[in-house]
Amino acid sequence: MQKSFHVTASSIYPLGVCFVPEGLHIAAICDKETDCGILLFDKNHKDGIKIPFLQESRKGNIHAMLLQGYHDKDCTYLFYQGEELFQDNYAYALENERKYGEDKEIPSRCKVLGDTYDWEEDKSPTIPFEESIIYMLHVRGFTKHRSSGVRAKGTYAGVMEKIPYLKELGINAVLLMPTYEFDEILRKEKQPQSMEQAALFYKEKGEQEEPIRINYWGYQEGLYFLPKYAYSHKKDAVTEFKDLVKALHQNGIEILMQFYFPPTVGYTKMFHILKYWVLEYHIDGFQLMGNDIPLHTLRKEPLLAETKLIGEKDDHSGETGNPADISANVSFYRNFGYMNDNFLYDMRRLLKGDANMIESLVCLCRKNPTDRGIVNYIAKQDGFRLYDLVSYNNKHNEPNGEDNQDGNSENFSWNCGIEGKTRKKDITNLRLRQMKNALSFVMLSQGTPLLYSGDEFANSQEGNNNPYCQDNPVCWIKWNHLKIGEELLAYTKELIALRKRHSILHMRTPLRGMDHLSCGYPDISFHGREAWIPNTSSESRSLGIMYCCRYGKDEDKAKETLLYLGINMHWMTQQFGLPQIPKGLEWVRILSTDSRETEREVLPKADQETLQYIQIPPRTVMIYSAQRGRTEEEYEEKEKTIKKKRNIKRTRESS
Repeated sequence: MQKSFHVTASSIYPLGVCFVPEGLHIAAICDKETDCGILLFDKNHKDGIKIPFLQESRKGNIHAMLLQGYHDKDCTYLFYQGEELFQDNYAYALENERKYGEDKEIPSRCKVLGDTYDWEEDKSPTIPFEESIIYMLHVRGFTKHRSSGVRAKGTYAGVMEKIPYLKELGINAVLLMPTYEFDEILRKEKQPQSMEQAALFYKEKGEQEEPIRINYWGYQEGLYFLPKYAYSHKKDAVTEFKDLVKALHQNGIEILMQFYFPPTVGYTKMFHILKYWVLEYHIDGFQLMGNDIPLHTLRKEPLLAETKLIGEKDDHSGETGNPADISANVSFYRNFGYMNDNFLYDMRRLLKGDANMIESLVCLCRKNPTDRGIVNYIAKQDGFRLYDLVSYNNKHNEPNGEDNQDGNSENFSWNCGIEGKTRKKDITNLRLRQMKNALSFVMLSQGTPLLYSGDEFANSQEGNNNPYCQDNPVCWIKWNHLKIGEELLAYTKELIALRKRHSILHMRTPLRGMDHLSCGYPDISFHGREAWIPNTSSESRSLGIMYCCRYGKDEDKAKETLLYLGINMHWMTQQFGLPQIPKGLEWVRILSTDSRETEREVLPKADQETLQYIQIPPRTVMIYSAQRGRTEEEYEEKEKTIKKKRNIKRTRESS
């Protein structure tokens, strides 16, 4: 059944298809030399009806028209140009009839965005960079594995089922790998062939088709105005994604998204995209990836003033004047930050015991620009996972089908003595300690820590450092982790809780290394075999870092007054000299990356004239706090308990 449409000219903008009071507004970018228009599907045109654009309504390469009186909100559409059908780059919804990885000749039809969503007074947590703890995840891979324990595996709803876990872990922001609509099918460009080449190809391959390859990561151009439909459990991906955002916000967790923009995407469209996600989906921030991203311009947009914009590298365009002058006024919200790859490379080298890394540690642990955020990590989506970082010397990317030529060959990793999986207890214990050390570097440095999903319980990608095309258990998070994962997860939770408890570990302004409160201690200080004398020479692999909590927020002043981090990345036990502390306080070990030294330990009391020393085992981080001391009776009782436990331990070991 055909129906005549009354087609008239319409405004060029907005691009895309939307209902207006007069009917259906349609605008698209098409080559002016080719016949183009819309292929409209509705209850009267189930096979579709072609409606061409009027040439007189064209401006440049933009065509627009109005279907007067048309208000069928269940209609779907595609654009056509000549014989080619293509999706609307400004579509806000799709028909959800294609499964993930399913290849169809005809693209999914676009839909006009439906009813208004009830946000129920949703409000962004608006967490500053210095208080953020970011958890990066892939929506599909996060819960797709059968061990995830969720009902809606591999979907937005599946992530929502894991919110209690995220809260228990202690993170307060999730960063989603590309979640806008993109074609996950890796399509090879067809090269022209001669008759002889075509005949030879057919002879070798026969009629067998090549298996479909997947772009699992999704770093490519896509339909930027709608969530990826194959990641939804139900057909309505728009509503399901908004439900996820609202649920995260209700639990005090921000949601950030990665967007990859090739050079073909200009600033105007880029801003339109980000603005849309902030207004329509209440997104709290973006990591912007690609070349020529105009961050210096985007960060000045008033609408994005409280939206995190994270670049791939530092943008120096905002630096003005003396940093000390800038720090005098810190009331503004820092909406720009950058991914700190320097932290990743140098801390990996420190972890494996390379020389010349202590000076870098001194710099990186306190780096905290006043006018921008800095995101620190030791593992992220590309490169080795945390477990693989301590289990493989070399990449193992053979399953990617590129002869192990893809991915970075220099990962600054160390396998602790054996390549890959092993049951040798001394190796597994060392790997566990190294993973704890790595997380300590990230969580106890200034800036914003980023944790890649699964690293908190030793998830592995089997040595693959570039699994962009692996939609299988290689990339999926395995939740049925072993004992080593359970211990690492418990330590991660303790680290995050420690960071949150002490604002001196996540300050708004840079630490000065000076006693500017005249309290007897600088905000941060560095130590070595002797207190106050750090060894930053090339052969040094150990450092003591002390934070004075009085420089943090008011709540810190009533708790532990000093925190001391003893970092020994040497292969031998090292001595550390502890600074003298005020009378009435005593040094208490509260955390250790060595599983044999996890029990809370109180150092013997010392008078003001006696120096205190500790011995830290190889490749171990120990954390001490200066706390209010006990009475003599309490101290003696504690000593008896410790000796009793040690005797029991020796008896068990000897038997």
